[in-house]
Amino acid sequence: MIELGDIFEPGSPHGRAYAVLVHHPRSSLADIAQYLGVSEDLAADSLDVLCELHAAVRVESPDGEPLWDAHAPESLSEAEARRRQQEINQMHAAAARLSETFRSVRRSPRGNGAVVPVYERLEMLADFEEMQTGARSCVKLVERGPYLSDPERERQLFELKRARLADGIRYQTLYQDTVYQDPERLRHALSTNAGGAQARTLPEPPLKLIISDDERASLVLHADERRPDPMGLRITGSPTLELLIKTFDVLWTMAAPISVNPAAEALDERDRAILTLMGLGATDDTIARRLGMSRRTVVRRTARLLERLGASTRFQAGVQATRRGWL
Repeated sequence: MIELGDIFEPGSPHGRAYAVLVHHPRSSLADIAQYLGVSEDLAADSLDVLCELHAAVRVESPDGEPLWDAHAPESLSEAEARRRQQEINQMHAAAARLSETFRSVRRSPRGNGAVVPVYERLEMLADFEEMQTGARSCVKLVERGPYLSDPERERQLFELKRARLADGIRYQTLYQDTVYQDPERLRHALSTNAGGAQARTLPEPPLKLIISDDERASLVLHADERRPDPMGLRITGSPTLELLIKTFDVLWTMAAPISVNPAAEALDERDRAILTLMGLGATDDTIARRLGMSRRTVVRRTARLLERLGASTRFQAGVQATRRGWL
């Protein structure tokens, strides 16, 4: 079946006929056949097709001889673009109708219903998207390379995250430190933080993971579809899920809050001294005496350091300060 887009292929018979009409408007059948180097019957067949596609029109000369002319190429290309866009929209609509069935079937119990292997990249991406879309309260993410999605899919997932934040879903995202060398990913992280998300970094997170409502998870094992083993695991209520939740929570306590410019967060000498004494187990009173400061000042500075480091204990503060090269 010949489509309108085919006439823009200069090597096709109908494309050649259309090009002749563009270059030689209001030509007779004999002239067109001569330009094409074919018989008049073959030329007439091509002209009939072009007229059916509304790419050409038959007119008559003053003496009644039939002539052919081309419709404007830009109007044809716009019409073809609209047709193709309509087909794309229909395809997306059909895919959307099938998506819920696709995901619900793959969420259904198999075997013991706790751990299901996933072999396809697009299925893994669909899991990451659906687990955010279906979350009721919280989403926990560990992001590290190599990434499964292309830039366009990354943008869509970023927009989904922003929308879910607006719905009141709490996000905790743990990034690999390499996020600081990826301006686009860093911009997304800081933007969602401004929208209420929480983000922290680790030098080398040991896994790539999403957990939805502490009820189900998707764990990425690798990003190579050429390997015969599963790319990931879909995990529901089980000891494995409990282990992943606890692992995420431990990693979160070890991670440092993401920063606009981590290199610019140098400590002054007093804060460095406070952190050093904290690491040695010194109390606020001892630190105050050693540094010649009031206890109130030490308490205030300690609280500020814990906040900057994203730490809830003095031990965590020491770990984070060492990671950042502050000590």
